[in-house]
Amino acid sequence: MKKEFQQRPSQTPPIPYSVASLIDLPDPLQQPARQSISPTDELRSICVFPGRTRLKTWYRSEYDAEQAFVFTQSGLLHVQAPASAHAEARKIFLRAADLLYVRLHLQLMYGRLELVDEALSRVVVEFDATGFDILQGSLQELLGTACGRNTVSPSPTRLSNSVLSELESRSFKFKNGLHLYGLLPDEQLLGFVFQPAIWGQRWHLFPVRRSETTLLALTDKQCIVVEEHSRSRFPAYGWIFTFFPRRVLEKFDMTPRERWQEMRMERKGRRGWMGRSILLESENAQAWRELWGRFGDPGPGAST
Repeated sequence: MKKEFQQRPSQTPPIPYSVASLIDLPDPLQQPARQSISPTDELRSICVFPGRTRLKTWYRSEYDAEQAFVFTQSGLLHVQAPASAHAEARKIFLRAADLLYVRLHLQLMYGRLELVDEALSRVVVEFDATGFDILQGSLQELLGTACGRNTVSPSPTRLSNSVLSELESRSFKFKNGLHLYGLLPDEQLLGFVFQPAIWGQRWHLFPVRRSETTLLALTDKQCIVVEEHSRSRFPAYGWIFTFFPRRVLEKFDMTPRERWQEMRMERKGRRGWMGRSILLESENAQAWRELWGRFGDPGPGAST
């Protein structure tokens, strides 16, 4: 371990790889995983993320122990090897039916996956984005289970391909991202709102970015938010996807913010606001109200 800290820290996340069964997991992960999976829960796939040394500050590096995602019929087990000989493995099981949101970063070679459930249990893993194909199928299956049964019967004239064509006329990049990495295989895209980056001014002199270019996509299963993240005036590479199952969404509140509208997502249940807000131009805020009014939750709390 000391030798790893003396070497130059690696800044590239590891490439994930798959194994066929729990007995094929690395030794530090095998026993904790076998103890945590119910014998009645069907195993679907296993993805391993090798350990790595990373630079935490300019003067200090940190070792992330190897970890694994074990996808089952009912959810996801995250297990991470002990950080030291006297520590225990970290284990968190997230039931698909309890997922609150999933956030996926795919930006050049960098990948990051964050999952949060109703109890606010949180799992985060970073990886080399070239290995995302190892994860994609299992992640889509998990999201499909999390979203549950469809509650919307869209008009046959509003097919996903036609809506994607509309999006392509606004942004080929966002259309590609949504099509390749956002939509589930059997998911129906009902509509979208595309919001270009919003710029303001600081001290009436210097331009400042108030919000990133953002796509709001509503489907028969979920609400998908797709964003860029750039530190300059130029478009960013890649995308950040956030998936919200429709079952957790109750309404979208709009609050005036200068000449824009701030949209806040309200979740069902006692905890209320999901802690997520998006800045929209007024016409886009109205377009989202109309889209949610047409295809949103038919229950009493569905209005915006």
